[in-house]
Amino acid sequence: MTPVVSATDGAAALAAILTPRFLRKLDRLHLRVRRSLSTRPGNTPMPRGSQGSGIEIESHKAYDPGDDLRHLDWNAYGRLDQMLIKTFRAEREAPLHIFLDVSASMATPPADGKVAFGLGLAASLAYISVRNHDPVRVVAVGAAVPRLYRASPFFSHRQAMPRLRDFLLALRPEGTTALATGVDAALREQRTPGVAVVLSDFLVDPAVYESALASLVARRFTVAAVRLIGPGERDPAPLFRRAQLVDAETGAQRYVTLTAANLARYHQALAEHLSGLATFCSRCGIIFSVADTAAGLEQSLFADLPAAGLIH
Repeated sequence: MTPVVSATDGAAALAAILTPRFLRKLDRLHLRVRRSLSTRPGNTPMPRGSQGSGIEIESHKAYDPGDDLRHLDWNAYGRLDQMLIKTFRAEREAPLHIFLDVSASMATPPADGKVAFGLGLAASLAYISVRNHDPVRVVAVGAAVPRLYRASPFFSHRQAMPRLRDFLLALRPEGTTALATGVDAALREQRTPGVAVVLSDFLVDPAVYESALASLVARRFTVAAVRLIGPGERDPAPLFRRAQLVDAETGAQRYVTLTAANLARYHQALAEHLSGLATFCSRCGIIFSVADTAAGLEQSLFADLPAAGLIH
């Protein structure tokens, strides 16, 4: 059974993002992590990744006649009486790969708005990336998606945001989760490392999300996992007391009476799920954040994700 999700929910979320006022706020943000080995188009790879100019100092070398004196380290000269030339780490692209879970569970319960929130967060991160001259693509993963994933082209300019918006609006949450298989299939065709952000509710067996995230780490991506959650998932008590629940992905049905004991067991299971995901990410050096749809997109972008270390 596929949950009914209004297409206008995603459209409204993206319309709110792509306003000049909100984009000016995003202009202040930068991706904190940059670990790509790819060079910018047209650049000549530098030996050992060093060059004569740049942003980040790599090391020093002894002065040779003809070296640019603008890069002379005067502090070293004053302390050591040696003429040392600063060399810099070669500028690299940090392609951003946004893996967006589009399984049916992302639309359940509908009032939580995980789909619209995920689209808005994906668009915001994409804008931050291209605004800072790093290309971005969005990869939708799910069992109902052809070949388990659907990837946008790489976008490199702000002028491409309308095309990214159209790509996002065409996505529909349906079918079972395919995090591990979808990510693996996408990586077989695009191996350029960079930053990988996985937006999902991670409602799968831990072995599945661990496999998906570990495969990105193994391929030398800097990885961030953002767990989307809404108020209905945090506390289902306001939604029903007794009902026939239908699994959004498998169609399995069960009658549930939300007694105090059952509610306590649910809260315990949710806490263990979130703790297990956070622990795995910490152990593997993966950035982790929980994005609560009730708190809003700005809370995630300007507080939670900076606190986690993804953006600043």
